[in-house]
Amino acid sequence: MSKTRTIATTMALLLTMALAECTDDSDFTPPAFLHVDAVSIVAAADNDIVHGDANFYTSDIVATYVLLRYPEQTKLDTLGLFRLPFTVPVLHNGDVESIELYPAVEMSGQHLTLPFYTYYNPIVIKDTAVHSGDTLDLGALTTCYNPQTDFPMLFEPFEPTSASIFLDSTVQWVRHDHDNACTGDGYGRVDVSADTANVGFSIDHDFYQTDATKVMYMEIDIRTDVTVVVYMHAAYSDGGNENTNEVMRIKATDGQWRHIYVNLGKTWAYFNHPKKFRLSFAALNVDGNGGTVLMDNIKVLSTSVQ
Repeated sequence: MSKTRTIATTMALLLTMALAECTDDSDFTPPAFLHVDAVSIVAAADNDIVHGDANFYTSDIVATYVLLRYPEQTKLDTLGLFRLPFTVPVLHNGDVESIELYPAVEMSGQHLTLPFYTYYNPIVIKDTAVHSGDTLDLGALTTCYNPQTDFPMLFEPFEPTSASIFLDSTVQWVRHDHDNACTGDGYGRVDVSADTANVGFSIDHDFYQTDATKVMYMEIDIRTDVTVVVYMHAAYSDGGNENTNEVMRIKATDGQWRHIYVNLGKTWAYFNHPKKFRLSFAALNVDGNGGTVLMDNIKVLSTSVQ
């Protein structure tokens, strides 16, 4: 049992003991418990809407919103938002019509900002039951992309079978290096020499968005020795001059691949929702040591607010 799961279980048991101490023993009914180990994204079984390579499906779902519906009740019982893995008490004994889990991610690397990521389908488990004093262990769960997600905005897996690369020539396309790739065999690489202050590179693609009700994100797997800044370029009004706003900064990842969810819609709103924007990056040599930036599985996507 992991340390996190042990702590969560211990807290749940302490809550049970506290409830018992505050209640007449003859009236006390211990809660049931619900446990989830992890949630990850996989390709849809019936329709691959992103990319044919299963390795392209990476994610970092760190929490879920948990709701339960009981028979003959019209309202959902909202248990709350819980970081994975978790064990939580459920004040119910008997049949459960459905358990609904809404995946949450860290928006733009912000530890305390955990929105429901609408690009992922909620997980719905129907016709089950929880029993007083027992734990319903759901284990490791998977979900798929919401079919309403607009993927044609851009996806770049860097795999050898891909027809093109959407980043400029500063980015080296390493095609056959399975050991260093996040997934598959390829990735993009940018080297920052020790005598260079920064290296800029960009996505060689114009993005068009006209619907202010849509939200936009960029997903990227990144392994970097230096800070990487993400920028958005657009005009503040139609027909105006292009301006640049910083979207977020991705810190060095200590030699590990990280999956980052970059909220583009928040910055897009600063430009008064122009029709067209571009994205660029800057690798900053802050400490003077230089380093390397590796990128894989880039997705720029949007969907209507739900």
